[in-house]
Amino acid sequence: MAGTAAQPCGNRSLYVLTMLLLGILGAAAIVCAAEMLLENTRMLAVSAYRLPPPDGQTQKNRRIVQISDLHHKRFGMHQYRLIAEVQKLSPDYIVITGDLVSRDMTDFAETADLLSALRKIAPIVMSLGNHELDLPEAVFRDLMALLRRMDVVVLDDAWKEIDGMRFAGLTLTPRHYKNGDSYRGLSDCTEADIRHILGEAKTGTILLAHNPLFFAAYAEWGAAVVLSGHVHGGVIRLPLAGGLLSPERKFFPKYDKGFFRAANGAMMVVSGGLGKLRLWNPPELCVMDFAADGQEIPHFPRNLYKNHRRIFRHSTGNAKDMADA
Repeated sequence: MAGTAAQPCGNRSLYVLTMLLLGILGAAAIVCAAEMLLENTRMLAVSAYRLPPPDGQTQKNRRIVQISDLHHKRFGMHQYRLIAEVQKLSPDYIVITGDLVSRDMTDFAETADLLSALRKIAPIVMSLGNHELDLPEAVFRDLMALLRRMDVVVLDDAWKEIDGMRFAGLTLTPRHYKNGDSYRGLSDCTEADIRHILGEAKTGTILLAHNPLFFAAYAEWGAAVVLSGHVHGGVIRLPLAGGLLSPERKFFPKYDKGFFRAANGAMMVVSGGLGKLRLWNPPELCVMDFAADGQEIPHFPRNLYKNHRRIFRHSTGNAKDMADA
């Protein structure tokens, strides 16, 4: 009798525990959904880095604002929020590190409006990403014609020196991003490949390269600073672990977002980008101040996340050294 009397009590305990667990999971789901909605409709973070001027270049302070991976994302009508934020930052140069558009786009009217407004703020220098490369040939020509009309300096495997800053742009092939319908067997990029495309590195080169995966090769080639994107910050950012997933479907990508430094001193800033769905990973502009005094603000901490703070500045700590790069 005692054993049978205890059974309902045990069932009630299991029921309460189950309902409590479901309640916790439901509350967590609501919080995540609310965060995702806010993050993908209202937020725009600005990550700021203070770096020494690239070797051999002007000792004047220079500011670069980096835009990456905009895709279909809109920041208000005619991108007014994005334009206003860039204008407030007063850059000397605006760099776009690929995927300004998405591969399925054919109408670039809003892109033209954005570029026209940005060009009034500062010169625009751009490298190409995989989505530009994936455009149909006729659409790609239309985009290139638009970029020329907007006076955008497109560095398609090319160099350009602008007012004392030396830029190079590296365009990888579609095979570096996807192999047909597979992400297996992707092409590698080596120092020799870059040298074949761009020639010998020049002192103090700022390399615009959409894909950060090949940072070791960029550093070995001789880039002083690499500006990159592509990974979207890992889409979902987890405390301490960083970005969860790369576009190549690799978990916990090595170069997901922030500041990285190779053993030879080469530096790389990877933008978390502006477009695509994301969680705990707000759309991001990056600002690089090349300061004549040589002081440096290190990388965006992998475990730092602020909902309402738009500018992240860090005055202590060490950049993430990549000895194997």
